[in-house]
Amino acid sequence: MKKINAQSFWIKKKNSSYIKSHTIDSPKENELLIQTVYSGISYGTEKIVYTGAVPGSQKELMKCPYQEGKFGSDVKYGYMNIGKVVEGSSKFKGKYVYTLYPHQTHYVLNESEVTLISESTPLKRCLLTANMETAVNGMWDTLPSCGDKILVIGSGVVGFLMAYLLRSIPGCEILLIDSDTKKSKLSKIFNINFKTQIPKNYKANIIYECSGNADIINSLSKHVKDEATICILSWYGDNVSRVKFGEEFLSKRIKIIFSQVSKVSHNRSKYWNNAQRRELAISMLNDDRLDHLVENKMINFNKLPKFFSEMVKGQKFFCKVVSYGDK
Repeated sequence: MKKINAQSFWIKKKNSSYIKSHTIDSPKENELLIQTVYSGISYGTEKIVYTGAVPGSQKELMKCPYQEGKFGSDVKYGYMNIGKVVEGSSKFKGKYVYTLYPHQTHYVLNESEVTLISESTPLKRCLLTANMETAVNGMWDTLPSCGDKILVIGSGVVGFLMAYLLRSIPGCEILLIDSDTKKSKLSKIFNINFKTQIPKNYKANIIYECSGNADIINSLSKHVKDEATICILSWYGDNVSRVKFGEEFLSKRIKIIFSQVSKVSHNRSKYWNNAQRRELAISMLNDDRLDHLVENKMINFNKLPKFFSEMVKGQKFFCKVVSYGDK
């Protein structure tokens, strides 16, 4: 069987990484050879993996679909990939697809494991698909409706997408909170109310925590209505938070949900599977304003080790695009 040369990005235990050259098998029947055009970096999650902050108890549960290696050892990780099918059936050959593959130049997947991208949707914008799925799952976990008073904490990609979807519900009051004053301008583009801190007397019946900061949960206790819901969309890794459950969280009967995107919410699992939800997410990206959530400055694939070594110093960004050359 013909072998194909490929390169992939690997994390070396923690706080170190490298590009690995290797070969892959040619596609078999019903399989596709895909050449990566762009991959995306999910800042919060990939920083946890890069810094070795995956809790020991979660090392099997938090594996991504095409991960190779193990957390805490050498690992190939990532799940936002846009590629062009270079070998395969006529239905797919020459077309662009979204997959959950890590940062790698070429790879082979079964036809059932890819999602075709419409010609009307810009390729780089499709890197927001995984984050849009996270926001959709958050909606399904909480079922917001007209009249709800809602706080979204953290205006990274997931926070903005969460607020963006909520804005489509008539009669909802949405307030996006982030200490970064620069996010105010972007909030205006999306017509989302924005403040750098929660107003003193503001109380919500749904709160979406998207900041990635586990310590913020205690501060939310003063801003909840009776029987409110707090939906946590962050992964805190091995960070530990001391939460005062004996105060408002108890007396106001607060419901706390961790919305984890690898599984479809139980409120919709009878009607949707992961592949269908992914198609839905891509179809919801047909808005030019969403391009503001994708960084203009791209990273060359071969420069990924340098980029990650600098990322741990506290730099934050929206969806960072990794370029693999010409389309």
